[in-house]
Amino acid sequence: MGYYAIMTNEIENKKIKQPVVVVMGHVDHGKSSLLEAIREDFVICAKESGGITQHIGAYEVMVGDSRITFIDTPGHEAFSAMRQRGAKVADIAILVIDAAEGVKDQTKEAIKFIKTANIPMLVAFNKIDKPGVDVEKVKQQLSQVDVLTESWGGKILSVKVSAKMKQGIKELLETVLLIAEMEELKADLSANPEGTVIESSLDAKKGAIATLVLEKGILKNGDILGTNSAFGKIKRLLNFQNKEIAEVLPGQPCRILGFEIPPVVGEVAFVYESLDKARDSLIAKVAKVQDKPMQAKNEQENGEIKKIFNVIVKADVHGSLEAVEHVLSSIPSDKVGLHVLRYSVGDITSADVREAESSNGAIFGFRVKVDESTKQFARQKRVKIKTFEVIYEMVQETRQEMLLVLAPEIKRIDLSQLKIIAYFKKAKDTQIIGGKVLEGEFTKNTMVEVFRDDEMIGKGRIKSLEREKNEVGKAIKGQEVGMMFSGDVKIEIDDILKIYKEEKQKGTL
Repeated sequence: MGYYAIMTNEIENKKIKQPVVVVMGHVDHGKSSLLEAIREDFVICAKESGGITQHIGAYEVMVGDSRITFIDTPGHEAFSAMRQRGAKVADIAILVIDAAEGVKDQTKEAIKFIKTANIPMLVAFNKIDKPGVDVEKVKQQLSQVDVLTESWGGKILSVKVSAKMKQGIKELLETVLLIAEMEELKADLSANPEGTVIESSLDAKKGAIATLVLEKGILKNGDILGTNSAFGKIKRLLNFQNKEIAEVLPGQPCRILGFEIPPVVGEVAFVYESLDKARDSLIAKVAKVQDKPMQAKNEQENGEIKKIFNVIVKADVHGSLEAVEHVLSSIPSDKVGLHVLRYSVGDITSADVREAESSNGAIFGFRVKVDESTKQFARQKRVKIKTFEVIYEMVQETRQEMLLVLAPEIKRIDLSQLKIIAYFKKAKDTQIIGGKVLEGEFTKNTMVEVFRDDEMIGKGRIKSLEREKNEVGKAIKGQEVGMMFSGDVKIEIDDILKIYKEEKQKGTL
């Protein structure tokens, strides 16, 4: 075969790849509502029975004759975890920003992840239907973090959208396709099939299920797949709507039944000639994906016993679980230890309740269910169960529970200073004294530090206050008052009393 014939075959083997898109941004800037708006109007056959019925991690939308794959991860934490394993997760990133609120800390984190992934960015200015929107102001904020949109002299495209009103959604998708065209996304159909695991779970009836987005080659039903942790022969190849398909092209998501155990999210899957070769090629030993306990934080530091919040964490799939673990591990635990008794996949069961009860812990679930009998059992055992659809809400609740475990902090509030000008008498446990208030004001039952020649010599408490032989509620600056003092030091004229009170306040992590 001649050189030109070889070149022609190589060109024919290259196919324009449908873009794979990840959506990122601040927690409440509308990522979920934007994805929902896209799903409702643009998902292929979305209105047919058997549409998207569960969280599978990826789905396709149709814009004209073109298709786009969206990765629906729990957040940039999961995206980061995939990237750390070297997986090519997405071709394009959509950065969602609330056009009324502008750039937030999580927006900056998302920008960092996108730049690290070295993929094109498209900015979606969401919630343009809200009053007070100033898109140019937000573009100026973006320029300060080195994100220059076209109108600010850069190359980053942007679109104004309203997920709530479904405005600009089609334009957003068309812009994704424009970026894909400019990037000249192509995939080699003749290459050995290779893709990234987006989700994985274990079904009691179906066994291990993995969601894969293909990067190159053509994946077919019956192929043998292997990752660094799992392998198996494809028994059923499904599209994102759980319909049987014969093959998958680059850029398309699919669900795979046939792995012996669930592969780890973010791993790259390859096709092998045989099960033996797949087994032999594993970089790490194949081990069952088991529930993973988290090591308890040190309960004793500097000789003090530190309080611990115990919790069992459940999630719908391994990808979600990994993202949850990532964010929970970032919660400060200097004052209260966060002890995750177990991370595991699946709905919350009575066995979880028994384990939580034995450790005086709670159960937190992400995108999982709890049947009524388990709820009733938890109430009997006084075990707290909480479920969440948003990771941020789980983090906030975890912090609140840790604060409840934490002993309240005692805060000192300085109230006044008083100079002793008279000493009347000493009883068994008290002294009757008089003084002039130099600054501030105070009431009875406040605490006192006694200073003599600028040195603190003792402490005590003001038990009562009088002016002109009448009991009064408080003393203010400039007044002369009589007091009943109880303390561990004998008061002398010219002593200075520094008066304060202590308040219990909720601790901070």
